[in-house]
Amino acid sequence: MNANNPIVLIGGSGLGPWVWERITPLLRECGFQSVTPQLRTTGGDATPAEAVDLDAWVEDVCEVLSDLSEVTLVAHSFAGYVAAAVLERQPHSIGRLIFIDAILPKPNKSWFEVMGSGVAAFMTGLAQDGAIPWFTREQLDQLYPGHGISDADFAWMRPRLTGQPVATYRQAAIKDPMRAEAARVAYVQCLVTNPPVENLSTEQLGWERRTLATGHWPMVTHPAETARVIMELAGS
Repeated sequence: MNANNPIVLIGGSGLGPWVWERITPLLRECGFQSVTPQLRTTGGDATPAEAVDLDAWVEDVCEVLSDLSEVTLVAHSFAGYVAAAVLERQPHSIGRLIFIDAILPKPNKSWFEVMGSGVAAFMTGLAQDGAIPWFTREQLDQLYPGHGISDADFAWMRPRLTGQPVATYRQAAIKDPMRAEAARVAYVQCLVTNPPVENLSTEQLGWERRTLATGHWPMVTHPAETARVIMELAGS
């Protein structure tokens, strides 16, 4: 790995570049360069959520990758949709794709279409100003038991979290099925996430697999272990 082949890190729903702050110093100490793209309306970006869809996020990442090649692209949670779309549109930029407890898209189907009209109606009903708010502490504890996010972690996260633009759930990410030969793909499953985010099909068994004995946000709760897995996969 050198300066022309960095590790590009994308966080899931509600997360901006800041969520990798506990990871990037560990990568740097081991000689890995990292890039944390700023996606519109996440973190400190002031773009209104109503103006942001999945295509916008894919464009944001593609722009970052336009001058790079053979990067290791790391995608957490919903960022699996973003990364899969980037791989389909700009495969020459990606040498390694690592999904961390990520949602994997289905061809020509949006997240809402996969989840069904009932979920779509419920989620849309929660929206405020075009975005679905992140969890309250009570919701987090109920929906993700064993998440491992301490009170101090949550206090660090809370002011930086943003809502998920509703339109990102309404667009399909990919046209064709993802294939192992399309890039060197790996999937890291967080074992404490219950139910699992993904149950990989037999078509995807060719992907390299790793596990973390953590909840769904390992970059927050277990940065050293997460960085170690990323570096192992990036260097393999």
